Amino acid sequence: MRRRDSVYGVMPRPASTLATTPHSGIREVQALAARFTDVLNLGLGDPNFGTPDHVIDAAALAAREGWTKYTPSGGLPGLRELIRDKVRERNGIECAAEQIVVTTGGCGGLFTTLLCLLDPGDEVLLPDPGWANYPPMVHVLGGVSVFFPLDPARGFDPDVDGLEALVTPRSKVIVLNSPGNPTGGVHGRESIAAVLELARRHDLWVISDECYDELVFEGEHVSSVTVGGPERVISVFTFSKSYAMTGWRVGYVVAPPDLAPGIAKAQEPVVGNAASVSQKAAEAALTGPQECVGEMRDAYRERRDSVIALLEEAGVRYVRPRGAFYLMVDVSPTGDSLPFARRLLEEQRVAVVPGSAFGPRGEGWVRVSLCVDPETLVEGVQRLAAVVREAAPAVR
Repeated sequence: MRRRDSVYGVMPRPASTLATTPHSGIREVQALAARFTDVLNLGLGDPNFGTPDHVIDAAALAAREGWTKYTPSGGLPGLRELIRDKVRERNGIECAAEQIVVTTGGCGGLFTTLLCLLDPGDEVLLPDPGWANYPPMVHVLGGVSVFFPLDPARGFDPDVDGLEALVTPRSKVIVLNSPGNPTGGVHGRESIAAVLELARRHDLWVISDECYDELVFEGEHVSSVTVGGPERVISVFTFSKSYAMTGWRVGYVVAPPDLAPGIAKAQEPVVGNAASVSQKAAEAALTGPQECVGEMRDAYRERRDSVIALLEEAGVRYVRPRGAFYLMVDVSPTGDSLPFARRLLEEQRVAVVPGSAFGPRGEGWVRVSLCVDPETLVEGVQRLAAVVREAAPAVR
């Protein structure tokens, strides 16, 4: 092994995997924004609502009562039972509590699921544009990311023909994300059925990332496993978005009976288990008042409507989101998305995420988050639209 000099003498080199892991484009923009003190930050996918009081109170009580120890790898039995009831009532998923694994947020659920499924060199079919953390997860596990197209003309629904053309003998997993980050797209039953049929033909696993399942503005959220293929679909959820609990780091996976124990086992060398106090907080989230979920969803919808009205008036193209809390805005008249995002930050003090952070087909777009107060959101989007309109005549 080659060695290198340091202030401590000669040291071995660390693994090359991390050095070649792509850095999140979202965090890159946030690091640039931190250089300024007067930024209108429209880049963070972090609810600007506080965690509901009853959840905080339950966590404090649990800590005082001694819920500060390790838990089973798969989560507290009582929480798993509550989640079983939740997914049955709200998502239409019939499962046993033993099929549920409580994880460190949706992120932990996705990672440990991929850890169970991937061998080195296996290919994972990822939505494009898609969440920026999918490719790094696949990379550190020795997999290969293959990007399948989402069609903006159809609300960022999957292009199933384009997806099937990418399947090879090394393909192992398809990731679906609905409602989607960064797109706000909500896949209908027909689209999901087409993807599941493709997975059946090619013997692929499907990871259904449903972290925004409670945040649908129009239509319905369809959990993939209810459409078909329960033996090959793993559903990933989180408390982060619905209950404004991003920092609590608690989510859950619903998996086929033979796979769920493996996902729980995969947590042992990574985190051991989700935080015990966070699990007790999650119990309170499920058993306490649910009005807070609808109130936050309605607030995001109102913000979306105010912003798209501004973009319509300005003549700036966008794709109307039907869920989550993001909006994709077309900035292609200005050139590439990263230079635009830097210019917008430096000249207008507005932070957005360049679409290139979400895959090749994100280029030419930027993601605007609705997780800010309405006044900041409106002012930021007005500044963004002005920059796009200023550039548009130059490219016509």
